[in-house]
Amino acid sequence: MPRIRAVVTDLDNTLYPWVDYIVPSLEAMVDSLVASTGLPRIRIVQSLKEVYTRYESNEYPFAIQESDIFLPYERDFDSFNQMVLKPAQKAFTDARGRWLQTYPGVKETLDWIREQGLTLVALSDAPRNAAEARVKSLMLDGHFDALYTMPAYPLPKNVDPAIRKKEEAGHYKSRTTVRELPRDAEKPSPVGLRQILSDFQLRGPEVLYVGDNVRKDMPVAQACGAIGVWAEYGTYISHEYRERLATIAARSVTARHVSDEGQERWPLAISSFTQVKDLIRGARWTQPRPARARTRTKP
Repeated sequence: MPRIRAVVTDLDNTLYPWVDYIVPSLEAMVDSLVASTGLPRIRIVQSLKEVYTRYESNEYPFAIQESDIFLPYERDFDSFNQMVLKPAQKAFTDARGRWLQTYPGVKETLDWIREQGLTLVALSDAPRNAAEARVKSLMLDGHFDALYTMPAYPLPKNVDPAIRKKEEAGHYKSRTTVRELPRDAEKPSPVGLRQILSDFQLRGPEVLYVGDNVRKDMPVAQACGAIGVWAEYGTYISHEYRERLATIAARSVTARHVSDEGQERWPLAISSFTQVKDLIRGARWTQPRPARARTRTKP
């Protein structure tokens, strides 16, 4: 292994199980909407799916007021906000607080990486709003030298005045420096990692790049000459949760953020994020050689 100067890591399903948190959180939000509006569950789910598809994110934070659920109440946003939006937002936040947790050993490993004097950067395809919220909720704020994300979604016209004030005051910003990448930098585009290499004056072989998606993350490492480390554990998602996510979230968007069950493998794989320490310490590994075709011999 060459000398490692930096670790760049994906967030979702690499540092924490994204599916395990998003499914119960969205379901709790839908339960609240069913109770407050009296609308059929299928009607609410389909309305939210349309918005998630439109914004290409299952975590667009203003999906309710941007959906057609809001249309009958648009003349009186204040009442809708108090009786529908706030309870739904609280249901989502409470569920997130319960279910969003890092994988075992993640925080200790991130601290160890920093203690070695290495640069530590997160690279995510999530919009800035969602990525910052999760980093703060997990108390990972300040662990990274920088967080690179997709662009944040602007506040819509109909939004709680308190949220607007907090946004203007910087309440939702993390202590970690956040840099928004252009939307066309979404993985497997190497634009994000190339920007990180440039910003921190790094060469590809000096960087460990950790991610759970072989088809999206590993091409990024290859294109930049970095050492791609496959977080294989992030692909272990139960069939039940996959089905529940497909029911409530936009399938086309989910496919971009959740690894396929039958995806190809990657030579350098880890079963726990803590094994990043072994790689930094210089653990030996050998990329398998392609099998040689057998040559036929004449009888």
